[in-house]
Amino acid sequence: MKAILLMLLVSLGCTSNEPKVAASGAPEKVAPPIQSPRESDGASEPASLIRRYYEQIDSGDLRSAYALWARGGQASGKSFDDFAAGFAETSEARVMVGDSIRIEGAAGSQYAMIPVSVDASLKSGESQHFEGTYTLRRSMVDGATPEQRTWRIESAELRKR
Repeated sequence: MKAILLMLLVSLGCTSNEPKVAASGAPEKVAPPIQSPRESDGASEPASLIRRYYEQIDSGDLRSAYALWARGGQASGKSFDDFAAGFAETSEARVMVGDSIRIEGAAGSQYAMIPVSVDASLKSGESQHFEGTYTLRRSMVDGATPEQRTWRIESAELRKR
């Protein structure tokens, strides 16, 4: 019974809190702490892209914001002129990225689903609020170019509240 419990503890990674000592008598180097799932699953990178997207919209750099969409902006479903026209009356845009970011893999790609809450102010003084999800994609296949391995916005589902 004691052997089974010991094997279970070892397999779960439970160890004593006492420092380990190498055969030389010197303390062993301790491995760095395991990153939290939020850091190690890569969720910070796609979340940063969405924040950058709204920073670019807010600063009026619509060409750069458009370029964050997949296929040179075409994934937005709009030409650049139509995309820019959609923000013509926007004076300010702020995004809040949710904590429940999901990253999944499928057929040589990774997809990140990013929940967001967006507050926009129009030049007229009107405020708008949107909630929804952005889906980002990047290629993970061997031979993919650096551009293909970069997160891009694949789609968005936002609802006005």
